[in-house]
Amino acid sequence: MIIQRNKSTANQGSALAVTLIICTILGTLMGSYLYLIQNQHLSVARSQAWNRSLIVAEAGVEEAMALLNSGVAAGNFAVFPWKNAGGGNFTNRISPPQFTNGYYAVTISTPGGTNPVIVSKSYVPGPISTPVLTRTVRVQTRPRASFPVKGPMIVNSTIDFSGFRVATDSFNSSDTNYSTAGRYDPLKAMDNGDVVTLSTDPGAVKIGNAKVKGVVRSPEGGIAGITATVGAGGSVGDAAWVGTAAANYADGQTGFQTDHFKDDVNFTFPNAVLPNVPYWLPPAAGNYKVNGVTYKYFLNNSSPWVLSDLTDSVYVTGTNVVLHVTSSIAISSGGGKNVPEIRIAPGASLTIYMSGASASIGGKGVINDTGIAKAFAYYGLPSNTSLTFGGNASFVGSIYAPQAVFSLGGGGTTTYDFIGSSITKSAKMNGHFNFHYDENLSTLTTLAGYDAISWEEM
Repeated sequence: MIIQRNKSTANQGSALAVTLIICTILGTLMGSYLYLIQNQHLSVARSQAWNRSLIVAEAGVEEAMALLNSGVAAGNFAVFPWKNAGGGNFTNRISPPQFTNGYYAVTISTPGGTNPVIVSKSYVPGPISTPVLTRTVRVQTRPRASFPVKGPMIVNSTIDFSGFRVATDSFNSSDTNYSTAGRYDPLKAMDNGDVVTLSTDPGAVKIGNAKVKGVVRSPEGGIAGITATVGAGGSVGDAAWVGTAAANYADGQTGFQTDHFKDDVNFTFPNAVLPNVPYWLPPAAGNYKVNGVTYKYFLNNSSPWVLSDLTDSVYVTGTNVVLHVTSSIAISSGGGKNVPEIRIAPGASLTIYMSGASASIGGKGVINDTGIAKAFAYYGLPSNTSLTFGGNASFVGSIYAPQAVFSLGGGGTTTYDFIGSSITKSAKMNGHFNFHYDENLSTLTTLAGYDAISWEEM
C-alpha cells in the first residue's frame, strides 16, 4: 500500500506561521507608532505647558509692575492682596484651590531700601502623570526720571496768585537739616518753591503780590514779564532777594531776580491710572466713634475700597489705604464733632483715586494728623476736571490731577499753610496761603514710577 502525505495541512501551517509573523510585525509597528504618537503628544503638551508657564510667570511680573506704578508709597507695598513678608519683602500668591491654567507666586524685594526686585515663580500643571512645571523670572527695576523741576505748584496752563499774603518756599521732610521731625520748620526752609507752567501764553503765570522763593519756569519761548507777570508788591528770587515775608510782606526786593525766570520746561504729564487690584470693596457704613467723633466709614488696608459718593466722615488707619471714588466728592467742612471730615490717623496714609468730574472739600475737610505730605495723595483720573479746596484750614498732602481746574480759596485774614505739592491743569487762589513744597515728594513713584532694566530666567 502506498500512503500519500496531505500537502494541504503543511501548507496551511506555513500560512498560519507567516500570518502570525506578519501580525506580530504589524502589531509591533502599530505599537511603536502609537508609542511614538503618545510621546509626541506628551512632548507637544509639555512644550505647550512649558511655554504657558513662562506666560504665567510674566503675568506675575506685570501685576508687580502695576503695583509699583500705581502711586503707592515707595518702600511699603503692602496693599491688598499684597502682604508684608518682612525684611523688605512683599508677596502675593494667587493659587485657586483647583487650577487648570496655573498660578504664580510673586515677591517684591527692597532690601535696604534699594530699587525693587521682582521674582515671579509660575506653577503650571504638566501633561497627565507628569510633575507640575515651574519657571522663575527675576526683574530688576529702577525709578524713572522724575520731573526735572521742583515746586509746590505745577500746571498745564495758568496759575493765578490773586490777593495778598501768598508765598512759596521749600523744605525736605526726610532731612533733619531742612525739617523738624519731618515737618516744615521756617527756620530750616529753603528757596526751591518754584512755580511751573507748561504754557508760553501771555499771562500764563500771574504772580501778583506773591513772594516766590524760587524760580518761575515755562517751556522754551516763555518770556519774563509776558508769560509770567509780577505785581507791584510781588517778588521772585532766592531767600535773600525775597526777604522774610513774615510780618508785613514789605521787606526784600520786588520783581524778578536775575536768572529766576527760566524757559527750560520740556516734559508733559502722564495721566493718573487706577492700581491693578483683584477687586474693590465698598466699606460698611456705620457709626464708628473715635476720640468723641462719629465717622460713617472706618478704612484700613485690609482691602482697596470703593465709594460712589464721598460726602460723609471717614477715619483712616493703617498704611497705604486706598479709596476709589467713582462719582463725586463733597465734604463741606470738618474739624469738629460729627462734622464731615477725612481724618488720617497718626502713622496712617491714604490715597484717593477720583473718577468723578468734580471734587469739593471745605476747610478742614482733610485732616492729616501725621503732618507729613506723603501720608495723603489725591489722584484725579482724566475724567476729574474740577477740584476745589475751601479756605480756613491748612492742607498737608499731594495733588495730582492733570485735567482738573484747581481752585483754592483763602478766607478771612489768617494765612494758612499748604504743605506738599499740586499738579493740575490750572490753579487759582484768593490769597492768604503759604506754599511749602516738600522736596521729599520728588521721590514718590506717583509722577514717574519704575522701569524694568533687566530680565532673566532663574
